[in-house]
Formats: sequence, structure tokens, C-alpha cells
Amino acid sequence: MERNLLTDNNKTANSPVILAKTETKFNLIYVIQTGDFREIWFKGKGERDFFLQSRINLQSPFDPELVYSQMMMASLFLKPNPKRILMIGLGAAVVSNFMHHQFSNLHLDVVEIDPMVLTAAKKYFFLKESPRYKVHILDGRVFLKNQIGGETYDMVFLDAFKSGSVPYHLKTVEFYREIKAVLCPDGLVCSNLYGKSNEMKPSDRKSFQKVFSNIYTFEDPDRVATVLLAQNGEKQWSAKDFRNSANQWEGKFGFSMKSVASYFKQGQFAPDSGSEFKDDFTNAEFARAVEKNNSNDSLYRPYPIQNTH
Repeated sequence: MERNLLTDNNKTANSPVILAKTETKFNLIYVIQTGDFREIWFKGKGERDFFLQSRINLQSPFDPELVYSQMMMASLFLKPNPKRILMIGLGAAVVSNFMHHQFSNLHLDVVEIDPMVLTAAKKYFFLKESPRYKVHILDGRVFLKNQIGGETYDMVFLDAFKSGSVPYHLKTVEFYREIKAVLCPDGLVCSNLYGKSNEMKPSDRKSFQKVFSNIYTFEDPDRVATVLLAQNGEKQWSAKDFRNSANQWEGKFGFSMKSVASYFKQGQFAPDSGSEFKDDFTNAEFARAVEKNNSNDSLYRPYPIQNTH
């Protein structure tokens, strides 16, 4: 059962204020505001184990503020007019809110396992569901399995993080094959791979390459964030192609798509390094793995991420 620890603080306008603190079986969630900036954090087991998930500026709440969320818009270079998107991992709804407001004919399915993350996104981050913008409270891979054989998606965004890890069953070759099964023929996957403290990125690339022929990685100069795009198709995009596409988007958003294009890193994470992430679960094993990987009490994390803050 969830334990709700929502609190209100009264501090000066420029001091960090804890707007909410909520503990569930999946996460220990903090919503923090400093001036115009509002953030959602997940806390790990260590005293200083805090992991920033999302940030908005209240002056422009539907524009992505963090570099990783802006970088995920590199997907629009390859698919400029998406009609159906699946997003696994809600966070503060920054990416999904942005896409919902930018594309009036877009249908969005967002999957989030923790109902209190959805509650926080609605109360503090301006999420409003609609017939074309739905949040499903379920494990992302369970939802995906149920979609196979139904309508396909133009894009699948992967942004399901816990405090210090990603559930391993959302990182394997088998999972990516299931994603491919719900994508349209030229659809793409956009995966948030976190920053420089994630040492698993070569294995991520190798796992995606097992399923998709074209892999593109984007990383800012400070290595704060890394995003991987995966797609099947005959054309292999170059840095020049991304720059040319960015010119068509420049000035349309509250951030620079030229900057996003400049983050493209040709051949990042050598394909001969790392090893594939695989699972061969039976149905019973799969159910147990999903429960264990999503639990906030599990100390063993096969896809660990270090805290750099």
C-alpha cells in the first residue's frame, strides 16, 4: 500500500521548497521548486542518492527544460509528423506534454507503473489527459505485449527510470523485438541513456543493433545526457542530414533544434565493445522479474546508474 507523505513548506521565493514527498512501493518521489523551476526527483537508498528526473520552467511549462528532453526531439528529424506515439515512463510528463501541445492530431499512449507519479504530474506539472492523450498505469513491457497485433506507432520513447537504475526487462534484445513488432515500417525508438555516469551505453548500442539497422547517438559536450535513436531503413543519416533537417525546425520551439543536431555523434560507443542485454524468461519468470525489477526494495540492479549530483 502506498504511503502518502505530501507536505507544504513556506520558504523564500529563491529557496528550494519541497512541494511533495511521496513514498510508494516503486519510488520515493520528491517534487521540488526553486524560483520558477519545478523538478521531480527519485531518491535511492543512500542518504545522498537523489536522481533528477524532470524539470520545467513555470514561465514556459510546456517547453523541455533539461538537455536530455530537448535532445529526445531529435526523433523529429527522422519522423517529422508523427501520428501515434508510445512513451514508456512518464516522469513529470515533460516530453509527452510538449508533443501533445505541438502536434494537434497526435495520439499519445504513455505507460507509467507508479500511480503517484501520475498524481504528481497532474498536480504539479500541468498534465491533462484527453481522448488523444492517455496515461496507462501498468508496467511498460506488459503494456507493449498487449499491443502486439494492434495499431502500430510511429515512435516509441523509452524513459523509464528508477532511483539509480532502469528496470532490466526494459533493456533487452527481446524487449526491443517486441517494440519493433508495434512500430510502423519506418518507425523509430528514442531511448534516454542518461549521462556520463551510465557505463552501460556500449551494451545498449549493441542490444539495439541486434534489432535495428540504423543507430544514431546524440550527446552534449558535457556528457550530461545521451539519447539513442534506432530505426530500420535503407537510408543512413549523416551529420549533414541532421543539420539540414534542423534548419526546418529552427525557431518553432523554445529551444534550438540546431543545437540538438550538433549533438549527433557519429559511431559513438564502438560496436565491438559491450555485450547484448538478453532475457529468456518463461511466463512465470517474466512476471517475477517484472515485480522484482520494478520494486524499490530490490538492492540488486543489473542496469545500475551512479549518482553524479
